[in-house]
Amino acid sequence: MVILTLLGAGSPVFVGLVGVMLCAVGLMQRPAQTDLKVLLPLLFYNAASVASALAAGESAVEGYVSMQAILPVLYLLLACLDDGGRLLLRRLCVLWAGGAAMVGILRFTALALAGGAGRLGWPLGNPNALGCFLVLGWFVLRGCLEEPGWNWLVHLEPVILTALALTLSMESFLALAVGMLTLMLERKRRVSWGEVLRYAWELLAKAALGVGTGVLLFLAGDRTGRPWMCLLVLVCGLWAVLCWRTLGRFLEAYPWMAVLIAGTGALVAAAAVVMRPSSIATFIERLEMMTDGLGYLGERPLLGVGPYRWRYLNLDSGDKYFNTWFIHNTLIHTGVEVGLPAAAALLFILFQFCRKRKTAAERGALAAFFTHNMLDVSWFSPGIAALFLLTAGEPRLGGRQMRSGLWRVLFGGYALYFVYTVYRYRVGM
Repeated sequence: MVILTLLGAGSPVFVGLVGVMLCAVGLMQRPAQTDLKVLLPLLFYNAASVASALAAGESAVEGYVSMQAILPVLYLLLACLDDGGRLLLRRLCVLWAGGAAMVGILRFTALALAGGAGRLGWPLGNPNALGCFLVLGWFVLRGCLEEPGWNWLVHLEPVILTALALTLSMESFLALAVGMLTLMLERKRRVSWGEVLRYAWELLAKAALGVGTGVLLFLAGDRTGRPWMCLLVLVCGLWAVLCWRTLGRFLEAYPWMAVLIAGTGALVAAAAVVMRPSSIATFIERLEMMTDGLGYLGERPLLGVGPYRWRYLNLDSGDKYFNTWFIHNTLIHTGVEVGLPAAAALLFILFQFCRKRKTAAERGALAAFFTHNMLDVSWFSPGIAALFLLTAGEPRLGGRQMRSGLWRVLFGGYALYFVYTVYRYRVGM
């Protein structure tokens, strides 16, 4: 997952090499219980992508077609882990998200001092993608804190929230808000409305402090003309990290302070919008993009127009040209380029994830990930898709024991596919 994240938008060669290594590991494992209601739609989605590429006259390893082939392999390997192994994996994912956020904050500060600060996008190379990655990391962190042990991970919460603010990704902020609302509704199943409100104010207060620190850091580094002020904000942020556990106890002891601090969230949100005045125009353009994409759903409903073909259709249409490879809505883009059955497979996978026994944090992560994909295409980023699958997937729950022959066929087949991917891209397709 670390490698896939560092690749940003992805590279078929490197993803193929990682896939070969993972398949080699899979062939050495014993067949495990796997939820076929998730695995089979994933396999169908891969097959539909390959068929769409071939029908459009492209290679079977075209771009995201080959990179997304790693997802069923990850899901099968996840089935080899017991509960303790999956918990450890989630904690390691949180460590990576927190570590990436920490390096990103320091990177932003260094660039600001050198006079070249901007929206944070490292390591995924895109602020919106990084925003989704950090939102997922925050929800995974919340889930890990509900388990005994490793409680010191709580100190990564302000780090992740501060880095999220530096992305100025409005769709990520919206995804975080929807996920938080899901957390509150899930809590209502167990406690009274009074307890829910108290929990909500504490949650919003921490979010306001963490994101607010990031907003101040961005203002100091990018808008004041005195980038050295970043160092002052950074010291305040470090103090918040060290005292974050104490802050939690303080908010529990003085609920009225939680309400007061949470109220500053409106100022934080206003500041974020002011710093990105183009966000409203961008949102309107994405709605126009989705409308344009809907017009192509009937072109080839079964297999789609082919990977990366929508951009050329948009260019030749004579209508507004959006100058991007992806329609900023995962379901619409999948339906247009890969076909409506492939989009239905993605919806079915999400439904299967939702119907399983989930903690509040896991349901919040599902809601946030779905929301982000309705305004962007984070599913097509290998690192984000891997983080989602490895932390939200529970292949053993409701799974069936895989047969040894099928196990070897799947890993062996995908290994050959990845080898072919590396070969085709190394020789220049």
